[in-house]
Amino acid sequence: MPTVRTCFVRLGGLFLTDYSTCSPRKLSPFRSFASTELFHFHVPEDTFLAVWNLIIFKEQGGTFGDHCPDQSVTVYFRSGAPPVINPLHTHFPGDTAVPGVFSLTLSWTLPNRTSGIFNVSSPLPGDWFLAAHLPQAHGHISVKGLQDECQYLLQPQLIVRRLLDVAVLVPGRPSEQTLSAHNRSALYKVFVPSFTYRVSAQLVCVGGRGASTCPLTLRLRPKAPPLHNSSSVACGGASVCQLELALPPWGHWVYVRVETPSRGPGRTVRFQLCVWLQGQKPCTCPSHLACADIVTGKS
Repeated sequence: MPTVRTCFVRLGGLFLTDYSTCSPRKLSPFRSFASTELFHFHVPEDTFLAVWNLIIFKEQGGTFGDHCPDQSVTVYFRSGAPPVINPLHTHFPGDTAVPGVFSLTLSWTLPNRTSGIFNVSSPLPGDWFLAAHLPQAHGHISVKGLQDECQYLLQPQLIVRRLLDVAVLVPGRPSEQTLSAHNRSALYKVFVPSFTYRVSAQLVCVGGRGASTCPLTLRLRPKAPPLHNSSSVACGGASVCQLELALPPWGHWVYVRVETPSRGPGRTVRFQLCVWLQGQKPCTCPSHLACADIVTGKS
């Protein structure tokens, strides 16, 4: 899969743009999952935006298929594993856990070519899978050899933008930070080792009194930068606020975002940020003794 990289500077940090593309593949009418085309992409860590550009075109006899009928193309997206799809709207057995997927149906804007865009903000890192197919064939019969077959091809492209300078927090070590008036958010991350069962983040505003003492919001999210619906706490009038994340995934980053309100005039805010990791030692002690809890970075 060809990849092109470009480096840019944006307000508040440096980011890298990666571009990758797959070869065009012929799509087929849906009969079963075996008749779908499956594409595989990799999203790196610290990605704050992933954009899939879906290019679909028609071919007939080695040339553009201007006279081929329009057929809608459905594309499914899922992180971590191939998507579970159900175009025939059949019923799964009771108590079946069906993972959610994103889907997009494209129509034609030109006689032989169309495209679509699918954006994901702060996507989960790792493997992403796309599955695509044409509508189910409803008993159409055609005689081969009378005319060239119409082919519908999909070429997906992925553009990711990832941050290069996300600050790493050291557990148990307070860090003095400043949010300037022109930069309304700051992003940090802390690595979660094995046997960690809780991540705690504490924010302390420095200076000022009254209801606007700490006009900040603290957000946490494992594996990827926080979204608007991630775990959060608004400090408001409190000069100290704390947020916890239970059972974080081991061997991954937990991201911490500190932000000011999106409305109203910006102002410079100074604050102190500290994180703790709480874990438990693996049981290697005798069976009649209980294993003691350990806390990393917190006395």
